[in-house]
Amino acid sequence: MLFITHKHTVHFFKITFLILGFNLFTLQGQNPNDITFEDASMKIGFKQTTNGSGIFYRNARPLRDNWSKAFDIDLSSIRHPKEKDIINTRMGNTRPYIFNKINRVYNLRLLGGLQYKFADRNTKNSVGIAAFAGVGPAITFIKPVFLDIQIIDPNAPNTLINVSRRYEPEKFQHSQIVGNSSYLTGINETKLGVGLSFKCGVEFNWGSFSSEYKSLELGIVVDCLTARPEIIYKEKNKMFYSGFYLSFAFGKNR
Repeated sequence: MLFITHKHTVHFFKITFLILGFNLFTLQGQNPNDITFEDASMKIGFKQTTNGSGIFYRNARPLRDNWSKAFDIDLSSIRHPKEKDIINTRMGNTRPYIFNKINRVYNLRLLGGLQYKFADRNTKNSVGIAAFAGVGPAITFIKPVFLDIQIIDPNAPNTLINVSRRYEPEKFQHSQIVGNSSYLTGINETKLGVGLSFKCGVEFNWGSFSSEYKSLELGIVVDCLTARPEIIYKEKNKMFYSGFYLSFAFGKNR
């Protein structure tokens, strides 16, 4: 089952069209000289999913015919479908925070799989096409959310001060919350879990040099998180998260 909200889907396709437009524009200026097609390749880039974002690295080495073995390292955030940004308007200089979000979750996926090449770039404006599928273990990082809270100064009862506290929705009122604390606050309280991930997609690549290229990939990623992390307070802790993704990467043939 895909846990996708309308808001995330609209955001996802906006980014898709922006990247497609930019790279179709750059494609027109390619130089047809010095184009060859090596089988071994690597690429690094970023991706946006319907439930998070992250970075990845992939290395592919030829097996036979158009098949390659591939190793993919992917670090991405995982968002709960009910996340909602809000801001406290009862005081000045406040910052947005996610209502009732008590943990941030990141998944480090170590995927092994296969890549199949459907088509190579063979002319100035041609596009190579390949498909990838991989599965493997994942390490889940569960970091508690800390917020800046406005409280009465214990040393000066008539003065309000901001302090960083772990977000406890039952303890802190919305009117007290200034916004998110520094990202590194509470990193020492991060917990680890293990899981299993699956990722597959179709890649479109282009480039004007024999050793360099760009790629755009569309696909789906599925995570099974055995830790059942609590992301949103009092919401059901899910084991399975899935979503569509769009990635853009810079690659190199070897």
